Amino acid sequence: MTYFVGIDIAKYTHYASIIDSNGIIIEEPFPFDNSNDGFNYLLSKLNQLTLNDIVIGFESTAHYHLNLMNFLDNNGFKTIIINPILTKRFRNINIRNVKNDKVDSINIAMYLSLNYSKLLSCSCLNDLHVLCNDLHNLKQTKSKLYIQLTAALDVTFPELKAYFKGNLKSVAAHNLLKELNTPIEISSTRIDKLVRIISRGSKGFNRKRVETLKQLAKESIGINSLSYSIKIKMIINQIELIEQQILELLDVIINNEIVRNSVLLQIPGMGYLQAANIISVIDSINRFASARQVLAYAGLDPIIRQSGTFLARSTRMSKRGNTLLRYTLIWSAHNCVRNSKVLNEYYQKKRSEGKSHYNALGHCAKKLVNYIFWILNNPEKKFILE
Repeated sequence: MTYFVGIDIAKYTHYASIIDSNGIIIEEPFPFDNSNDGFNYLLSKLNQLTLNDIVIGFESTAHYHLNLMNFLDNNGFKTIIINPILTKRFRNINIRNVKNDKVDSINIAMYLSLNYSKLLSCSCLNDLHVLCNDLHNLKQTKSKLYIQLTAALDVTFPELKAYFKGNLKSVAAHNLLKELNTPIEISSTRIDKLVRIISRGSKGFNRKRVETLKQLAKESIGINSLSYSIKIKMIINQIELIEQQILELLDVIINNEIVRNSVLLQIPGMGYLQAANIISVIDSINRFASARQVLAYAGLDPIIRQSGTFLARSTRMSKRGNTLLRYTLIWSAHNCVRNSKVLNEYYQKKRSEGKSHYNALGHCAKKLVNYIFWILNNPEKKFILE
């Protein structure tokens, strides 16, 4: 007999229910605190059952499940994280529209009992995954800050981005914007000082080019706003702090022993960071029965649209999966197309069929997943891709 434990996670108080493989409720929903005493109370309930016959599931809810998951893992229990979208659909099957912590814990247990063979277990705290995820989030934050920077300059000095040829990420642009970023500040500053500011750690900004900048400032339609000037300086400081943090995380990730020795590096165009992202998200290839499961986990599987005799000929990828894995597979596919004759020919074939660049890359990513699945399942064998 297998017992299924559904836990509804909350910040302070969790609810748990226990059912058997016949769907009979063994333990009605009961609360326990998100504390050592609460965890031990749950343990006392679970210890009444046979350890190897227990499967515990809970929804992925931000970070609130991590401490409990770590506690259960350390005590030898099998834990499974369930996508909330799936449990919501399962709950909506019921005629009565009921949602509360008690009912949710039973729904989770019921869903687990019907689908646990298809669900993926994972380790509580994968350090490499945390590092890779943090790095990815920092890069996204940096991109958003550059969007904010462009919006601010559209108000204060709209001509400036074109002056830097659209590259506000350059050292020269940062040098200027940290000190002077409104037309009145730049136009009233001596040429030699402007040259000194912009050229710090940068090349190609001689006196003549800086004179052009000063003339642009004099003719600018921008608003000389103190608040926007301060905002721009703060954005640049935030970007440079994030850039330093990115370098620090990148150094730790690419020097990780697991990453340096990864069998995925056999794939032409596969770099250390891409390999790190992939193995950190996949965790263990034994969690997946096929390459198709990995593809679906990344959200690269196509949306199916069929009704009666109608079947859509063209559909988009579902994008219901792990964002980091999906991003990395597309990025890796792009690199592999440039470094592998086989994948380049496949990419060109898809393009000749009328596929867009990103559509063709999606097809290459699918092929790449097949390679990754084979390599991780056969680490002792050599993989050759020309």
